[in-house]
Parts: sequence; C-alpha cells; structure tokens
Amino acid sequence: MAVGSGLALLAVRRAGVAADPRASAILATAGSTAAISTILGGPLAAAVLLIEGAGLAGAQLVVLLLPCLMASATGALVFTGFGQWTGLKIGALALDDVPPGANPDAGDFLWGVPTAALIAVLITLGRELGHRTVSWTRHRTALRTVACATAVGVCLAAYALITGRSPAEAALSGQATLARLAADPHAWSVGALVALVACKGLAWGIALGSLRGGPIFPAVLLGTATAMACSGLPGFGATPALALGISAAAAAVTGLPLASAVLAVLLMGGDAYDQMPLIVTASVVAFVVTQLVRRTEPGAGAEPPKAAPETAR
Repeated sequence: MAVGSGLALLAVRRAGVAADPRASAILATAGSTAAISTILGGPLAAAVLLIEGAGLAGAQLVVLLLPCLMASATGALVFTGFGQWTGLKIGALALDDVPPGANPDAGDFLWGVPTAALIAVLITLGRELGHRTVSWTRHRTALRTVACATAVGVCLAAYALITGRSPAEAALSGQATLARLAADPHAWSVGALVALVACKGLAWGIALGSLRGGPIFPAVLLGTATAMACSGLPGFGATPALALGISAAAAAVTGLPLASAVLAVLLMGGDAYDQMPLIVTASVVAFVVTQLVRRTEPGAGAEPPKAAPETAR
C-alpha cells in the first residue's frame, strides 16, 4: 500500500501538478487502492474497503449500513432457506449460461470503452424521452396515455415484423430475454439486436413517462444488446461484451458505478474474475459519459419521471 501511494505521488511530482494538496491526497489514495486491489485479487473488494476504511460518509455510513446489512441478511434467509427449511423459490435475475471467454485483451478494451460510452448515451436518451413524455401527458392525461400505449404497441409490432421474433422479447422487462441472449448470443443477428435496441428503447422511453415500467432491467437488456451487436467487431469477444454491457447500462441508469459493477460480477458468475477490469472500466466510463450528457441536456436538473416498481412490465 505504501509503495502504491508513493508511486502515485512520485508520478504527480514528475508531472509538475503537486501544488494542489487535495489532488495529491486523492491520487495517493488511488495508488494505495491499486495496491489493495492487487493484494485482494480484484478492484471491487478494494473499492468497498476504501469506502468503509476511509469513512467517506462518516458516522452516517455506520448508522445506515449496519441495520441494512442485518436486514438484508435476514430477508435473504426467506429465499435461501434455514436448516431443514428449503426456503422459497423466486424468479430472480440470473444468467445460468454464459459464453466461455478468456481474459480481455487490447481489442476488448479498444472496442469496449467506446461501446460503454455509446450505451451511456442511448440509456440517457431513453430517459430523456421519458422526461418529455411525462411532461406531455400531464395535460389531457387519459387521451395522451392511450396514445402512448398505442405508440408502444407499434414499436413492439415493428420489432416482431422486422425480426420475425416474438414481440415479448421487447415487451417484457428484460430478465428472460437477457438470460436467453447470454446463453446463446449467436441466435440473434446484428440486425435483430439493432432492432431490439431501437424498438425496445423507444417503447421503454415512452413507458417511463406514461405507462408502467421499471428503469433498471430494461436498461440492462438494452445495454447488453448494444454490446452484443458490437461484439462482431474484430477482436471484441462475446463474453467481454456481455460483461461490459450489463455494467455500463446499470451505471448509466442508476448513477451508481460501484453497485453496477457488483451487479455485473454477480450475474457473470465464474467468468467475472477475468472480466472484472473491463467491468469496472465500463462502469466508470458509462457513469462519466452519462453525467456529461445530462449536463448538456436542456432543462438538466429537472425532476426525473417517477417509475413503477421494477417488477412492472
């Protein structure tokens, strides 16, 4: 940890930007975190350790974190089981089959970084469509909500007609389609994936502002489909595309890069360890691009549309 911190400070001094003590402290901490990542075998554990160890949220973090941890552990027993009780089965988001992949290489990062930025832009545009739709439906709500429902139906029908596939792939929240896409990514042509992103993206944006629909799972499917459509580029593998698509989309829609990286790691299962550097990079890139795009939007800072619970279709 001391070596990592010292190397970061040395680099700052060599670059001649050591005048700002706050910047020096941040970079020194980043150097230590890189060393912790090496020791613990992954960047996520290092990030969580930094948050708790540095006390970034002060006493409020402990007051909130401890009861939340205990509550989540107790609630999980209902589903995992306890002793002879087998627990309850639920249809949670899970990827049982993930295409086998090797360590990400230069091609994966070369294509992955701009793909993560593209996903962030698409998700942000979908949310902006939701903002505009909710403003439009505030007046003459009943009539305009019916018009929005009709538009959503047209988008779903267009997807089915263009691709010859089931409209349910674009209509539902995305868990089932995401699992099928991960299990057999080659079952979708590039054209079908582009049609899924376009038709479901429009339907999702309209539904956010007028009908029922969760913000997270549809966004994750859209990001994954975008990444899988780009995975045909030279040197860009399907497994790295799947990993970064989940992470980038979640970071773009939630604004929580660490939680989004954790979500991608959990979904990728055993393949997550090799893909973790790309997962974290995609999450950070998507978060930064999302913030930049939102700042350039007219009326940035307006209250976002309220979405229904994630289980809504």
